[in-house]
Amino acid sequence: MNEKNKEIRINITQKILVGFLIILMMVFEFADFQLFENATDTSIVTNSILRFLGGIVFIVMIIAFGHRRIFKFRNFKKSLLIILPALIISINNFPIIAFFDGRAVLTEPVYRVFLFFIECLSVGFFEEILFRGIILLFLVKRFSHEKHGVLLSIVLSSALFGYFHFFNILSGASLSDTVLQVGYSFLVGMMWAIMYLKTGNLWLTMILHATYNFFGQVMFYLGTVQGRYDIYTVIITIVLAVVVAFYSILLYKQLDTKTMIQI
Repeated sequence: MNEKNKEIRINITQKILVGFLIILMMVFEFADFQLFENATDTSIVTNSILRFLGGIVFIVMIIAFGHRRIFKFRNFKKSLLIILPALIISINNFPIIAFFDGRAVLTEPVYRVFLFFIECLSVGFFEEILFRGIILLFLVKRFSHEKHGVLLSIVLSSALFGYFHFFNILSGASLSDTVLQVGYSFLVGMMWAIMYLKTGNLWLTMILHATYNFFGQVMFYLGTVQGRYDIYTVIITIVLAVVVAFYSILLYKQLDTKTMIQI
């Protein structure tokens, strides 16, 4: 088989796979069926499947356009050290003091915590491919010759990421909660963008995203929380935010535009 015929067969296979995955997504989105007796379990698993399928569609399309290198697992130990401060931010998103004081109590079965973590992984998987793997890198290449092109790319992609969370209001979230989520999504989006551009490891930014969502939401989704923000939690959160913000700025100043374009 010559190279041209081989390439045609690969392209056809990719199109068939994308079509099949999209059909599966439509089935899980619109079909009214109960996977489990518990409606919460069904919702968690269905949402996870939808996001994983959507992410795989993006992966197939990105590879089809010749950008397989985006998904290379790069320099794990070095990258892990670089993202460690951001990982601490994720862990601090959990109401730690409230939990040990008995103000945050898990009321759902433990197995549902694991299901919820899988759902958070699916969110990180889908959204990081979209906002960091596609949109951010597109903007970096688009503005590569601008004086502040990288900063503009980070800000724009993070603004889109924050704006994306406005749609949560359609799910019943209050306007104030939605606006707050848009704001901190924009800020953590900038942090994750810098971490990704510095490490070139999209998989680890998925972990950052997943753990941030998991620790920040698990007790509210599967338990009860009263008085989350005591004075100690506020002080710790502010100190960590300031330290990691300065750390992110230092990482940003170390970014190499040529290396980023080759991610």
